Amino acid sequence: MDEKESILSEARSETRPQKKSVHVALRWVVLALVAFWLGALWIVFLFYDPTRKNLDSARLHMYVLKALSGVRGASLAVAADDYAGARLSLTQTSAALDTLSTLLGADHKDVLAAMQKSAAQALTDEKTDLKSAQPELDQLTKNLAQLEDNLFSNP
Repeated sequence: MDEKESILSEARSETRPQKKSVHVALRWVVLALVAFWLGALWIVFLFYDPTRKNLDSARLHMYVLKALSGVRGASLAVAADDYAGARLSLTQTSAALDTLSTLLGADHKDVLAAMQKSAAQALTDEKTDLKSAQPELDQLTKNLAQLEDNLFSNP
């Protein structure tokens, strides 16, 4: 029996270092994975998130300017008695305002709804008398310019 016990004890002593080395290797792998994911999160917060916010801001500004351009184009078309041009510009303005309603937060929803109503009223007014749409267009121009100043004012 002494030989069997010595063989078993030798076998046990050989497997313990192997288990210990597996545990050490596993710890290093877990540590490397944690470091990798922390680095990935750091990159996202440092580079990706600010860039995404700048791009969202630029996209929002583009649609505000697109709506403002459409309203001013409609005003010029009304001054030139160009019914088709006014209608096209107001249609483009309505599309830009619809896109803005999805991009703006809840605090600007009421203002944007009023602008959409003004654009719809201007479209209705131009059907009966082209010149009667001008007061709505002036108000819409004023509101869009004020929205641009509120959102993108430079200090």
